[in-house]
Amino acid sequence: MKRKSIFIVVLIVSICIGVYTHKNYKIDTSSGKIIISKNSKYDASEEIKKALSSLGNSKKADFIANVDTSADVISLSFEGLSDRDTINKIVNMLDEYGIKATFFVPGIEAAEDSSIVETIQKSGHDIGSGTLSSTKNMEKLSSEELVMDFCRTNKILKIVTGKDPVLLKCNSTVYNDNILKAAYASGNKYVVDSNHYLNYQSFKNYDQAYRYVNSLKRGTIISIKLEGVLDSTEYKGKEDKTTIDEQIDIDKKKSKKEKDENIIQIVRWLLKSIDEQKKMVAKVSELPNVEVYNNLQRIKNTIASQYAKKDTLKIKANKNNTLGNKTNDNNNSQNSIDLINFNEILEKNNKRQAPAVSEFYTTQKALAYTFRGLSNEVSLNNVLTELDKVNVKGTFFVTKDEILKYPDRINKILSKGHEIANGGITASTALLSKSPEEICKEIYEVDKLLKDKGIVTNAYMAGYGYDNSQIQEALSAVTNISSLKNYELFTYSKSPTINKYKNMDAEDIVFSYFNVNSYMSLRKGEIVYFRLDSNLFKSDNVVSNMIDIVTKNYVQNGYVNKYNEKSNSYSLEQKPLGYSVVTLGDLQKTFENSSQLGRYNIIKNPVPMKKRNYEDALEMMKTNYIGNVDVDTSDFTEQEKSLLDKGGTIDTKGENVIFFTFDDWGGDPVVNEILDVLNKHKVQGTFFVIAKNVDINSGISNANPNLLRTIALNGNDIGSHNYNHELLGTNREELGKSLVKSYDVMNSVIGDLDSLKQYFRPPTLILKREGLAAVFESGYKYSISGNISTHDYIETSAQNLVNYIQQGLVKNKGNVVVMHMNDQAYYTAEALDIFLTNNEKGVYGEKYKIAKLSDYLSN
Repeated sequence: MKRKSIFIVVLIVSICIGVYTHKNYKIDTSSGKIIISKNSKYDASEEIKKALSSLGNSKKADFIANVDTSADVISLSFEGLSDRDTINKIVNMLDEYGIKATFFVPGIEAAEDSSIVETIQKSGHDIGSGTLSSTKNMEKLSSEELVMDFCRTNKILKIVTGKDPVLLKCNSTVYNDNILKAAYASGNKYVVDSNHYLNYQSFKNYDQAYRYVNSLKRGTIISIKLEGVLDSTEYKGKEDKTTIDEQIDIDKKKSKKEKDENIIQIVRWLLKSIDEQKKMVAKVSELPNVEVYNNLQRIKNTIASQYAKKDTLKIKANKNNTLGNKTNDNNNSQNSIDLINFNEILEKNNKRQAPAVSEFYTTQKALAYTFRGLSNEVSLNNVLTELDKVNVKGTFFVTKDEILKYPDRINKILSKGHEIANGGITASTALLSKSPEEICKEIYEVDKLLKDKGIVTNAYMAGYGYDNSQIQEALSAVTNISSLKNYELFTYSKSPTINKYKNMDAEDIVFSYFNVNSYMSLRKGEIVYFRLDSNLFKSDNVVSNMIDIVTKNYVQNGYVNKYNEKSNSYSLEQKPLGYSVVTLGDLQKTFENSSQLGRYNIIKNPVPMKKRNYEDALEMMKTNYIGNVDVDTSDFTEQEKSLLDKGGTIDTKGENVIFFTFDDWGGDPVVNEILDVLNKHKVQGTFFVIAKNVDINSGISNANPNLLRTIALNGNDIGSHNYNHELLGTNREELGKSLVKSYDVMNSVIGDLDSLKQYFRPPTLILKREGLAAVFESGYKYSISGNISTHDYIETSAQNLVNYIQQGLVKNKGNVVVMHMNDQAYYTAEALDIFLTNNEKGVYGEKYKIAKLSDYLSN
């Protein structure tokens, strides 16, 4: 029985070997001997012979690498093959996002399982040669060796796919002339290179993937290795700075299943990031045709199909319905609109309204200029010239009429690196009387016209910045169409195109509109709107001149008030600000994270402070008030007076410490200068803020939550200086409301950061018993005045201020220095820099430790 079993096993193995041999080898017995050689199915001897004979003609394959283009286009390629399940999942994800990629397949792997390659090809992806076995450093091979490798691979891929592979990508290889000539001789018209490589170890989370995609230059080729680790030539520029050796160690510890799961996750994160940032994806073979934005027509169908596949709307169409003649953009758009039931979309949207974005909640050091009106070509050309001079990129909202009438002007705007956005169809006030359905159609039609020209935008401006409930409802509804899902409705925070400035010069307009009593500079995230075709201006260079003046005086620089002791008044002086002006698209897609400034959300329901009863508040006055020697305490009881702190220092257990604190509020030039000094010396301070200045609902025109968040992101403490700077002598009930509101407003801006502290500073340091009790009743844990009050807002030199601080220092204590961040604090940052430099050099004897209050006080 045992012998019989062994015989059966041997027979089965022999049959398998025979089948494999018959399939893969040919057996020749004509000479009387058994000669076994490779099956002729993949025999490339004729192709090799032909290629070798043509090597001498000096023709070389063209080189495809990252391209320099104005189009927001990237390309995806995959190197190698994985198992059937992994490839199926990747192909399905690509299909889900409507993206076509290029797979560079090794010949041997294609021969071993051709069905996987066929699956890739059926989904519309390109197949390129990944050489025979992904050999590295092929520049070291001879021309003959290269030809043999390339020809054999091409033969296999042609039999599997039915097409001659024209693309070739070598693994970790320097493309020298030998390779380019051998590639061309072997039938590969193009060789492909990339400096962006990913593998299954590339991202630890979606946030990293998003940042990676956001950092990509237009025209980048991303190469995704389906198996293995990256080598030293491929690993540069990755966020995760794991060494090559560490990668290899990790690779050895992971199973094949884990690696496959990881690469699938990497691809999923990558595709989602591309989709959310509205990047266009072209095949590698199409990249040479996007070097100039005007030549995007070859990827037009690719882009259109991406958005068509992602659309989940119920479209009223049958199999015979088409979008009409591809050369007639107007008819295409109308046909597409007729296929969509906008009423159904509006019903499903249930009256929701999109917010109108007049400025961005962002910590990015940038703002936006937007434009409308292409009919005045002279004005447009003047503006484009000026934008180049001041290194500004703008966003131009165009209408349907302008798209059809002025394609050359639109192309010129794009060629300068600016952005085109959706300006709708109706620009006049007639738009305000249109129904949400009509507005939906306008938005969709213009978006379709732009996409047909290879232009993708997520920005819509209604008319000349109009905004009403119908417009907001329409914009909210169209975002249910997946191709418009990230659309936003834009207005503006500033627009100097108003009737009162008719026939005025640019300089007069700017300094009237941007009144320095209110606006010391433009702020991060602002949207400044200019109309180019207005009849208000007496010449065609008024708008370009305004751009010059605004950029130099309110973006690159800002204003600060400088005190003059003799006249007892202030004069305006400029300080550098260094903000940039970028496109709306840049601001839209740049989100704040642990390593990047950008957009953030206002918190709708921040956690409030926990209130106390009156008796507990009176007890806290005795222990948690840090006072000032000059404060009047006459309305406190005798017992309370004896317990109230008057020294103004903090117990630091004998350490010499200085706490720099900054009161009130100011514009970006003053506050940024203080932050720059603190960051230069790698220290933090504590900022006591008048909260109405950061309240988006306060009604003031220059409310600036972005600046508050910037202070917090730089690691500083934030405390309250009350909502309206109310003194502690204010009616206790009203005072209590302001104290709570102050904290809640700041909490809505920075409540997700570890910066807002339950600290309070009495405005002007004035102290009243009932007022101080209200502070602690409201939930604050400390009220902090300080022992060195600098009055820096009336100082006449930085050195005087430095000397004053030095003279007030107390040894072996925590010195609380009261400074300011208002628009009169001209010398504050300079004095701070001098003092910190001196302290680091030991000028004051023992070096003082610089700390923020939360380093020694509980929150």
